[in-house]
Amino acid sequence: MKALFWTAVCLIALATTAALADEISLFGSASRGMAGAGIARITNPSADMYLNPAAVAYVRGVKFGLGNLNLDTEGATLRQINDTVKIGQKGVVDLNEAARIVRTFGEKEKVQAVFSADIGLVFNGLAVTAGAVGDFRLYPNEPLRRWVTGASNDLTGAQGDIYGIVAFSLPDVTAGTRLSAGNEQSELAIGARVRFLRVFYTHYFADQGDLSGGDAGSRAVELGTEDYLDKTGFGVDVGLIWKPNRDVPITYALVVENLIEPNIEFPFTAPNTNQVSGAVTTTVKPLRRAVHAGIAMEGALGVVYAADWVDITNSTGKGELRFGAEKRLGGGLAVRAGYGTKNGWAVGGEIFGINIAVAQRFPLQVSRSITF
Repeated sequence: MKALFWTAVCLIALATTAALADEISLFGSASRGMAGAGIARITNPSADMYLNPAAVAYVRGVKFGLGNLNLDTEGATLRQINDTVKIGQKGVVDLNEAARIVRTFGEKEKVQAVFSADIGLVFNGLAVTAGAVGDFRLYPNEPLRRWVTGASNDLTGAQGDIYGIVAFSLPDVTAGTRLSAGNEQSELAIGARVRFLRVFYTHYFADQGDLSGGDAGSRAVELGTEDYLDKTGFGVDVGLIWKPNRDVPITYALVVENLIEPNIEFPFTAPNTNQVSGAVTTTVKPLRRAVHAGIAMEGALGVVYAADWVDITNSTGKGELRFGAEKRLGGGLAVRAGYGTKNGWAVGGEIFGINIAVAQRFPLQVSRSITF
């Protein structure tokens, strides 16, 4: 009866809050309901290791399953993205659909969809997993927005640019261990994750001719005659979790994402660039080094509090302070809340192993950042 009561309370609270939310997450990671905070949290090590590889040192036994499943959208709902954007074989948008997609979302200044997922085997301080993270973006320019909204009947100068980057890690190998840190009461967990990566990049655009001529778009100049560019490499994440006193429920954490940066770069042209030979002006490096720090503690009534400083040097442009709290209720239930200085509030919970969260805007998860 107690479990049923708290289930009803969680569902009612989430349904009420969802009316004010811009984004909803189902089956995502627990950190979603805490505004992305939690790199020092080890409540569920087999899931927490996706944020901080040092957490794998606390896994005991064998676990297999899906973790870190997240899908976020900005400028469009998940249903609109699903109904409109068809992902091709290499994880990027089909060229034959580019103009149709641009027309559909042309009234927006920016549309973005980001997904990540990991699946694999975790056992006694070692994990072998496979994962993916993808970032789809659409940038309509002002003449296009005016045409789509009916403010103008003139397509002259109209253009929308579609970018897609998808990184597959096949596999990730994560290992960790715990050490005494100076005295019998102090403990340090160290972990590292090696990623073997294959990354795809594409950039299509639709201009006046494409928009008036059908559904297909055109390849950006950096693609040449290819539909996508494809590169391989590897990267290494490292993490630390320090317990100054095993008897005191407080932990400190440090994560260096891409300590060894993947040697993966692509040529890049900015949105609304005149697509002519020689237009490439820069490159994009989608997987960059970023440093994150955090603290977690268990307070009164068993509430776990977490605070993270994400991207301390702002090397990926995502620097933010995040604060979150979690209360586990027993019976597979939990409630969570958080706030990020850049992305706003989030609330969530867990119902029989399923994580649910709503937020103003979900942040990109630590250890799964794509930058361009």
